[in-house]
Amino acid sequence: MLDRISPQAFIPLCLMTARLLVWLACLCAVAKAQPDRQFAPKPITSREKFQSISVLGDMPADQMGKVMNMMSASLGVNCGFCHEGTNFAKDHVGQKEEGRRMLSMTLELNQRFFHGKPEINCNTCHRGKSRPDAPISLEQLPSSLSHSEPLAKPSTEEVWNRYLNALGGKEQVAALKTRHVIARRIEPDGRSESEDLWQNSNGQSIMTTQYGAISVTECYDGEEAWKHANRSFIELKPDEAEQIRIEAFLAFGLSAMSSYPALMFQRTERILDREVLVMETNAKNAIPLLLFFDKQSGLLVRRVASVPTILGPFEYRVDYHDYQEFGGVMQPTKIRFAVPNITWTRQVQNIETNINLDKSLFRRP
Repeated sequence: MLDRISPQAFIPLCLMTARLLVWLACLCAVAKAQPDRQFAPKPITSREKFQSISVLGDMPADQMGKVMNMMSASLGVNCGFCHEGTNFAKDHVGQKEEGRRMLSMTLELNQRFFHGKPEINCNTCHRGKSRPDAPISLEQLPSSLSHSEPLAKPSTEEVWNRYLNALGGKEQVAALKTRHVIARRIEPDGRSESEDLWQNSNGQSIMTTQYGAISVTECYDGEEAWKHANRSFIELKPDEAEQIRIEAFLAFGLSAMSSYPALMFQRTERILDREVLVMETNAKNAIPLLLFFDKQSGLLVRRVASVPTILGPFEYRVDYHDYQEFGGVMQPTKIRFAVPNITWTRQVQNIETNINLDKSLFRRP
């Protein structure tokens, strides 16, 4: 082939080939540098995944469970209020059509008056009741208005140091390398299941909960989170995986500090009779997280993470109570978990500290 090309044409052909190779190399480099922008899959919509969707069709399908829970909690009802058993696609059941009408109204109000932002949702009016109250309550009118002195904003270092001191001091906290938590998961109706939790200060954590014959295990191995039931893996949404990771790192004071080196003071609040400092984490590419520290004791008493949905933030809230000393470090023994319409409590029975843990324990099977 080359013997048929004249010397005059050969050089331009080589130059053209070289330019083509350079262009292809640049194209590949751009694609590798920008994978999210070039090849990120389009989210599956609710209309594509579910049947009989008339209002929330354009909503990402992975928001459906969260939005349903938010509506149930806002109205103080269960799924049977709008659905027949597990046949969620069936129409003309209960208050389903009324719910669609209310959703259309909510979305239209947000679009018309709040530039499409989810500033209002079901809870704006319902507040836990299936039918909102119209009369204004006169039971809790403040007798007088009080103005407190402005609070000096605490620094990140100050908050973390007070937290470590409250746990038992930096040296004691640093000496805690592993722990085995034996607990019961207590449901709102009083039923309980056994929980076995193993963690180390490197941020690895694995927990098994026994629901009768079903054994559910969730783990963060230091790089990724996974979950399975009787060895059958359960797909985790990104926010669900992030909650497993957060719990693993917050279990040890120093790993919590290394995960969230910068905290920004937001405000003060009251939880029950205690004043707390609300600090926001400043981690890139992470779910927004608020940490609540008791102003007096310095202990962490609550964490709240929020995931955006079409009806506003879906919150994960964890409350830490009844700190007791194990291995020279104060640790919570009553932990309440809550998301819209679902709550449970972990009641710690015992904590073994600084035991030998094989790294294979956290390996994905």
